[in-house]
Amino acid sequence: MAQIPQDTIDHVRDTANIVDIVSEVVELKKRGGNYFGLCPFHNEKTPSFSVAPAKQIYHCFGCGAGGNAITFLMEYERITFPEAVQTIGQRYGIQVDFTQDDKSRDIYSKLYEVHEVATQLYQDNLFSPRGEKALAYLKSRGFTEDILKQFKIGLSIDTWNQLTKQTNAESFSSDVVLKTGLFVRTEKGTFDRFRSRIMVPIFNSSGKVIAFGGRIFGMDDPAKYLNSPETPLYKKSDIFYGAHATRESIRKEGSTIVVEGYFDFLQLYQAGITNVVAVSGTALTENHARNLRKLSNRAILFYDGDNAGGNAAARAGFLLLKMGVEPTVVSPPLGKDPDDWVLEVGKDAVEKAIKNGQSFLDFHFSFYKADKIKGVDKSDYVKALLQEITNINDGIIRDELLRVVGDKLHIGDKDLEKYMRQSQRRLSRFSDEPPVREKRIFSFTSVDQRAQLELIRLLASDDPDHRQLVKIHISPEDFSEPILKKLATQLMGKAMVVDHSALTESFSDKDERDIVTEILIQEEIHGTPEQIVKDCLNILKSKPIKEKIQTLRLLIREKESSGEKIEEEIKEVIKLQSTLSEYSN
Repeated sequence: MAQIPQDTIDHVRDTANIVDIVSEVVELKKRGGNYFGLCPFHNEKTPSFSVAPAKQIYHCFGCGAGGNAITFLMEYERITFPEAVQTIGQRYGIQVDFTQDDKSRDIYSKLYEVHEVATQLYQDNLFSPRGEKALAYLKSRGFTEDILKQFKIGLSIDTWNQLTKQTNAESFSSDVVLKTGLFVRTEKGTFDRFRSRIMVPIFNSSGKVIAFGGRIFGMDDPAKYLNSPETPLYKKSDIFYGAHATRESIRKEGSTIVVEGYFDFLQLYQAGITNVVAVSGTALTENHARNLRKLSNRAILFYDGDNAGGNAAARAGFLLLKMGVEPTVVSPPLGKDPDDWVLEVGKDAVEKAIKNGQSFLDFHFSFYKADKIKGVDKSDYVKALLQEITNINDGIIRDELLRVVGDKLHIGDKDLEKYMRQSQRRLSRFSDEPPVREKRIFSFTSVDQRAQLELIRLLASDDPDHRQLVKIHISPEDFSEPILKKLATQLMGKAMVVDHSALTESFSDKDERDIVTEILIQEEIHGTPEQIVKDCLNILKSKPIKEKIQTLRLLIREKESSGEKIEEEIKEVIKLQSTLSEYSN
C-alpha cells in the first residue's frame, strides 16, 4: 500500500504556517496571541474561529471543528490526508513521495479477511461432530439453528493453533497479529487467543465481523467471557451488538431496548422483539448514548434482575438523560436475566413489561429503597441524586426531574434549593465552560471529569515543571474518561516540549480530534499547579472509595432486612471512611 513516509509528514507539518493556510480562505484578525475569524465550517455572524500560531492549531468555539494545518485543508477542501500533505508540500517546496511495499496489503482489508475466515471456521466447528455438545447446550438454552446461523454463532475448539494454521498467522508480521486481536504471539510462537469457547461474532454497522465475544464451554476458566481487545476495527465503547440487524426495527418502533449480554439480545430477537441492542462487553458509555440517540430518543434499559444489573441501569440512565435520551427501566424478577425471563414467560409477557416499564426516577427510588432511607443516609442519597441531575444540560428535563424528586421524597422547595446550591458549589471549581457553541462533541461536566481535564491542561502546558509535577503524582490509569486517558498517555510520553500540532494529528477520529484541539487551545489554569494536582488527586482517588461505600451500605440494608449479620460490612465501611478522610484533608 502506498504511504507517505512519516519523516516527510513531520517535515510538511513543521514547515507549514497555519495562519498562512487558514488566511487563504478566512479573514483573520489578531486578538492577543491568537487570530480570530468567521468559521468556514458553519454559518455565524460573530467570529468564534480561533487560530493559535504558537501551537499551530485551530478551533471553532461555535461548531467544535479543530485540528492543524493538514486537517484544516482536508476538511475545507474535502480531500484525503495524503492529498492535503501533498498540497501543503507543494506550497512550501517540499517533495512528497510515496513509498510502495508490494508485499504488504491494506491493513483493514487484511483484518476483515482474517475475521471472515475465523467466523466461518468457528461456525463450521459448531455444526460438525466436534461441536455436538456445544450445539446441544445452545439448543437447551432455547436457541434454534436458524438464529445461530443468522448471527453466525460458532465454537473455538480446545486447541492452541486451529485458527493460526487456518490463516497461516505465523507468517503475519507482529503488527498484524496484534491488530487482529485473535492471536497471541510469544517467544514460543503464535497462538489462538480463543479456545474452548462459544464464539459470538460482533458486527459493524455494515454487517462485517470486527471482533468476537467468547463464552467458556467445556473447560474451567475463571474468565466466563473473553472479548476481543480493541483493534483498528473494534472500539467497544462505540459498538452495539446486533445493531446492524435491528436498526430499521428501532427506527420503526421509535425506541431501543438495551440489554447487557449477547445471549439476552439473541433470545429477545428470536422471540420477535427486534428493536434491541446489547452493549459490547462494557458498560454503557457516552459514545454509546450518542450513537443511540441517532437511532431513537427513547431507550428501555432491560438489565439483569440483580444488584449488579440495577447499579448498571442507574448509571446508564443518568448518562442517557445527559445525552438527551429518555430512559425507562424494565427489571426481570430477582435473579433472572432477560435471556431466562423471555424463555420462562414468553414474548407477550415480556412485551407487556416493556410497555409498562418504570420511569427512570421511579426505578431509582425503588432500587435504592429511597422511601425507607432516614437521616444521614437520606441526605447522602439526595445529594448524590441532585449532583447527577445538576449535570443534565437540558433545563426542561432537569427541572422536571427536580420536581419529581421533591414530590416523591417529600423535600420542600427551600430544602431542594439548598441541596442544589451545595451540589453546584461542589462543581464550581471545575465548571468553567468554553464559550457557547452549537455543537458539543464531548461533555465534561462531572467533578471527576473536570478534575481530569485540569490535569490534562497542566500536562499540555508549555512549562515543563508543570508537566513534571503531574507525572510525579498521577499516572494514565488515574484517568477514567477514555479520550482524556488516551491524551494523558500521549502527553506523559512526550519529550520536554509538547508539539500540539502533531498531537492533534495522532487522533484520526474527527470527533476526538475536535475535542482534543479545544482542550489544547485553552491555556487558562485555575489556581497554582501544586494545589490543582492535590485537589484533583483527592477527587480521583476518592471516587472509587465512595462507590464502594455506597455498595456496602446497600448490602447492609439488604442483610438487615433478612436478619443476616452485618459486622464485617460495617467494619469495611468504617475502614473505607477512614481512608476517604485522608483525601479530604
